[in-house]
Amino acid sequence: MVKLLIWVIIAAAVMAGVVFLKKIENKKKTYIIAVGSLLAAAVALWMQGSFAWHMSLLAILGLSLVTALLFMKIEEREQQEKVKLKEERLKRKKQSVAIPQEPKAIREEPVKKQEATIEKSEKVFGMESIGPVGKGN
Repeated sequence: MVKLLIWVIIAAAVMAGVVFLKKIENKKKTYIIAVGSLLAAAVALWMQGSFAWHMSLLAILGLSLVTALLFMKIEEREQQEKVKLKEERLKRKKQSVAIPQEPKAIREEPVKKQEATIEKSEKVFGMESIGPVGKGN
């Protein structure tokens, strides 16, 4: 029992040291591992006095399993977010490549129509009143 107690205390100290001494970008994962190991250590210490040694060992394994499941769930969510962001970037690239070609054609036609209406509605001054040579007037 003393060996189990010492092993659990060492594991808890190492995990707490990892959390506070190591600089990691994603601290959420590190905290999950550290809290899971500290919780397993605390439960094992509590169970060591009143249960058989194999029951406290099973408690450590069970809590380690729960911690591993939480860790992998967060890892899976991060991977899904990365895939989603990657797909959005690809869509934006495809749209940015496709969009500039279509609006140019659409924009040119209204401009020509506006120019024609402006020429007819405005008064003609000076040399503009004389028509081009060879077209009738």
